[in-house]
Amino acid sequence: MIIDLHTPRYQLPFDQLPRGFVPFPQRVLEGVEYLQQKIGRRYPEEYKRHSLELHTLSYYYEDYPVAYRRVDGGIEVLAVGFEEVARFRRHPEDGVKVVQP
Repeated sequence: MIIDLHTPRYQLPFDQLPRGFVPFPQRVLEGVEYLQQKIGRRYPEEYKRHSLELHTLSYYYEDYPVAYRRVDGGIEVLAVGFEEVARFRRHPEDGVKVVQP
């Protein structure tokens, strides 16, 4: 695992990590584009979307559980951390994913 101390995950205190709408960071968009160019082909849309989500989650929330849903241009973060995410584990909601990046 590579830890980038310059990402928001390592620059912000836990309570300041973003909630609500979180757009895909430019750095993540550029990274996914670079990887597509490197392999010489475009990712299928679903794979590209999944990759953008996972990299965004890592960029902001590495090692924290997160409950989120897909929205245009990013993700909607509903909960971060074990306590906040617990309710989504106990009572799953349609369209809400719970992950630990």
